[in-house]
Amino acid sequence: MEQPKTQEALLEALRQQTPKSGLLWKESQDVIPGGLLSGARKFKPYPFFTERGQGAYIWDVDGNRYIDCCIAYGVLFLGHRPPVVIEAIEKQLKQGVVYGTPHSLEIEFAESLIEYIPCAERVLVCNSGTEATMQAARVMRAFTGKTKIAKFEGAYHGWHDYASWSVYIRPDEMGTPERPNPTPESAGIPEEIKDTILMLPFNDSAFKMIEEHASELAGVMIEPVFGGGTIPVSKEFLQKLRAVTKRAGVPLMFDEVITGFRMGLGGAQEYFGIKPDLATYGKVIGGGLPIGAVAVSQEMMKTVLSGDLGLTIAGTFSGNPLTLAAGNAVLKYLKANPQIYKDLAKKGDRLRNGFNEYAKQKGWPASMTGVGSMFQIHLSKSAIIEPRDMLKRLDTPLADLQLYLRLNGVFIPWIHLAFISAAHSDADVEEVLRVHKVTVEACLAAYNLI
Repeated sequence: MEQPKTQEALLEALRQQTPKSGLLWKESQDVIPGGLLSGARKFKPYPFFTERGQGAYIWDVDGNRYIDCCIAYGVLFLGHRPPVVIEAIEKQLKQGVVYGTPHSLEIEFAESLIEYIPCAERVLVCNSGTEATMQAARVMRAFTGKTKIAKFEGAYHGWHDYASWSVYIRPDEMGTPERPNPTPESAGIPEEIKDTILMLPFNDSAFKMIEEHASELAGVMIEPVFGGGTIPVSKEFLQKLRAVTKRAGVPLMFDEVITGFRMGLGGAQEYFGIKPDLATYGKVIGGGLPIGAVAVSQEMMKTVLSGDLGLTIAGTFSGNPLTLAAGNAVLKYLKANPQIYKDLAKKGDRLRNGFNEYAKQKGWPASMTGVGSMFQIHLSKSAIIEPRDMLKRLDTPLADLQLYLRLNGVFIPWIHLAFISAAHSDADVEEVLRVHKVTVEACLAAYNLI
């Protein structure tokens, strides 16, 4: 396929490829604010509308097939419609969709998480990763009797008011590399919440700040792999963070909504060999249905439940039997097939190393970051090692890159956080690599960067 040489030509090619999606896009904007239920789904000239998914592929309403490297933003670890999950859901449908009462699947699910997650002795189950981090913040505040939560600049912990701060780095608002400013990511977040946030830099200054503010900190939360940029945190950094939080008496929370059961059965805790005080989960553990979870110690949960007021957490759909049937099926499958993690790590290494070697050989300002089955493409003359490096990216051509990829049959979301699932074959990975080479060259050439 000859690659479009201008953005106008690229957008027109996408319009011609997805005319039915264009019509649905017009209808959607008449009834849904901005036409989207999630800002993560936006695309130029408009998003494609999906008809179905199977294995490693997704089809739009116009009949175009894509190798799906979005994979529902990391949810579909086994790919679209894996038989083990479909069978579990169909079986549960005959029993009921939702009860509003406890049921045995809750116990089975919690027992599995406790078995696999190093820090888990008790488990709370909710409906999304955002809800999980919100619950975890409440648990830490109840446990410590303190208010302030520390988060790292550039880390994403969901979109609630206490998490949606300094996810994207803004040069005019971000403060110094040693003392970053917390900046809200949305209208409607009360200014007063800023006083409950301690924004940490992704460098050694963070350790000093934690010790300085230990008397007011309810907890510190971190993504072991930063979702924004797919930037792995080094084991050394996490070890230092664990040591300083223990010394300061501040709970440490791993946000494993993305990494949980993706980097291994024990997630990033197992991968790095570091145990936090509590951790949050979502995505993979629901088998494709909405879920979130908080893994905590017995001591922590006993403390927050025994106070004068106690901990209040509720949710009509928390522990939904359909979700837990699917989740239990996934967890059992992963336990029985642990080789999946080695296979996916090899495929991920082949993709990342293959692209980075090719880009270096060509002298391109491009690289691919990630670990295991996670990857992200960057257009930058400098290496992407920490969130502030994202400021050096060539954002205008990068915004077009995922459009070039889609035109060539590879679906990656506009935020570029991407995944390989167990359904992706060696041939699929080779095709993803080939398309990245072709489309990065076309994108850079269109902006006269090569």
